[in-house]
Amino acid sequence: MNKLLSFITLLAGVIAFSLPVQATTLTFDLDYEFSGATPPAGIAPWITATFDDTFGDANTVRLTMSASNLVGAEFIDDWLFNFDDTLDPTQLTFAIVGMPGSTPNNINTGVDAFKADGDGFFDVEFDFPVAAGDDRFTSNETVGYDIIYTSAINASSFDYNSAPGGGAGTYHSAAHIQGIGPNDNDSGWIGDGGGLIPGGVEVPEPATMLLFGSGLVGFALKSKKRFKK
Repeated sequence: MNKLLSFITLLAGVIAFSLPVQATTLTFDLDYEFSGATPPAGIAPWITATFDDTFGDANTVRLTMSASNLVGAEFIDDWLFNFDDTLDPTQLTFAIVGMPGSTPNNINTGVDAFKADGDGFFDVEFDFPVAAGDDRFTSNETVGYDIIYTSAINASSFDYNSAPGGGAGTYHSAAHIQGIGPNDNDSGWIGDGGGLIPGGVEVPEPATMLLFGSGLVGFALKSKKRFKK
């Protein structure tokens, strides 16, 4: 029994080292209005950001921004993110994915360079159009970008809190929403989880799950051995 357990553990380790252990998908659900304005009218989370490092090479992470639960005249003005505190966000470059309905006027980067009204300094800003027309980032639209760095990064490279800048709390991502309120002329800032959660939802790729599964197998074999005794 000990030989079998050792063999299974060794096999799991060999396979795990041959797979991309750190590949993950990281999702932020922006579901909390923190600037004191009227919240968007739809069902929270109003917008969602997903970072996926299974696309491209080790220097690339794909960001998908979705406005699936905005309604009516609501649209995204600015969308802010954080980047690894030990890396330089100004070295990031961005390549658009697909043919989105809206593209930002500018994508700006800088260490704690962009402030969300209510709280938080962020490292990356997507500045979307505000003029009336089809170029607004509005309800049911999706925008995607490949984010490239000068060295290896992964989805977790964006799992950082904003630097405190007010009394509302810190966030992993924040966005300015316009067209909200009774007359569609109000605006407000929303963030993920009210600043109360430690990070986004990370979904591990097969290597991580394999290590977890091998642990369960080992536990089961040990339990079976004890039962026979």
